[in-house]
Amino acid sequence: MVAQQDNGKSVKGPSHATVFIWLFAISAIWHYTSSSTDIVNYWFRYDALVTPLIFLSIGSAFIAACYPTKTLAVMIMCVGQLIAIGLRFPFVADHLVMELFLNVSILVSFLYFAWKKRTLSVSVDEMFVVFSPIGRWLLIIMYFYGTFHKFNPGFMSMESSCAVPFISGFPILRNLLGSGWLEYAAIYGTLIFESIAMFLLLSARSKYFGMLLGMSFHLIIGISGYGTLAHFSAFALALHTLFLPSGFGERFVIDPIVPRVLRNARNFRVATIFFIVLQVFFAIHLVTTRQGFLVNSLFAAFAIALMYLVFKYGQIRKTDDPYRLKSPLFALNLLPIWFFLHCFSPYIGLGTGGTMAMFSGLRTEGGVSNHYIIREPISLFSYQDKVINLEDASNPQLQHAAREGQGIVLFDFQRHFTYREQLALPLTLSIGGDSYKLDNPDSFVEFANQHFTKQSWLERKYMSFRLVDDELPKQCRH
Repeated sequence: MVAQQDNGKSVKGPSHATVFIWLFAISAIWHYTSSSTDIVNYWFRYDALVTPLIFLSIGSAFIAACYPTKTLAVMIMCVGQLIAIGLRFPFVADHLVMELFLNVSILVSFLYFAWKKRTLSVSVDEMFVVFSPIGRWLLIIMYFYGTFHKFNPGFMSMESSCAVPFISGFPILRNLLGSGWLEYAAIYGTLIFESIAMFLLLSARSKYFGMLLGMSFHLIIGISGYGTLAHFSAFALALHTLFLPSGFGERFVIDPIVPRVLRNARNFRVATIFFIVLQVFFAIHLVTTRQGFLVNSLFAAFAIALMYLVFKYGQIRKTDDPYRLKSPLFALNLLPIWFFLHCFSPYIGLGTGGTMAMFSGLRTEGGVSNHYIIREPISLFSYQDKVINLEDASNPQLQHAAREGQGIVLFDFQRHFTYREQLALPLTLSIGGDSYKLDNPDSFVEFANQHFTKQSWLERKYMSFRLVDDELPKQCRH
């Protein structure tokens, strides 16, 4: 972190806001440097929409990482991320939905003070007081749905639970798989850890332990050989630091583990640039070798160092500012409520993507719910009612879905092949037991007239859907 020097003599540590902004910026860059699919599709191939947005996101986050105390740098990142995520929405990862909400809160906090003070001279620390409670609630809600969505046979059975392949990503534990006890320990341990971390974060007295438990959980996710999830885990770690005491920066900067050379703002900036260069270099290594060891190792070093500092200096003291879960700007407190309702969308017939349902095995489409508590979908909306099952297809994406035995929500099928990609014929599919063979334009037009409905711009822009799996899936699905 940045250590500000006073007349070259005394050292004052970074503020709570500075710590968080730096970590948030680093995690934003990691999103595009730890996914081999994104690197192949948008770094080494040019996509007219996505490629410029990705580099806008990386570039704006790079500026904020280098100057986390500067309001202009933070606003460049905030606006850059909003543009990069907003123009791609709703086809973004679940944690990017969280980032969208968080960036909106940052922007609103700046506009609030700029209007209130009639000046653009707003400090990052002032903004932090307003937007930090929103970020805290985003993490708490993530833990709630990260647990609640998983109450289904897809996650809670050994054959399809995503907890099992994550454990198999550790060679030592992989040798113990097959006994049964380790698989169930991973499954129920995930549910227990996430729920306990959520409850601990609700209180000033217990949030220190919630941070340590939650950060340990995301360390495991980020270093598992099952994949490269540094992007999601780094963002989660950044959100955990919102629960740190206000005096954290001043305490850790004197720790011997922090090299003296990094206590100078300029030197720390150079170290930040070097760290980001490593992120990019390891991203290229990932895509050229298909090996995620370097990406995961860099994340491990980053996470362990951060967790050490949190462990040593993360406890609240009497001199720290009060712990707040409510923003002083009343209207901004509506954002977590919106996010909570957004994540409930699968159960009421709205979108299933971007709702913290990743790796959960949840199924709510086609009038079927495999959730142990909400046993039948609450059909307030009809977007999930019709599911297309594919038998034979020409488009690569449809062929993949057919091979995997996954269906597609009709709304998503219509949107995709009306606005994003040309449908290749012939195509054989079924809806609700009725089979259709589309082998010429006329048959497709007849099918569209029968099943397609009018879609507004808002519906197309907001709704996101996952591929539809069985009630009892046979493998882990992201």
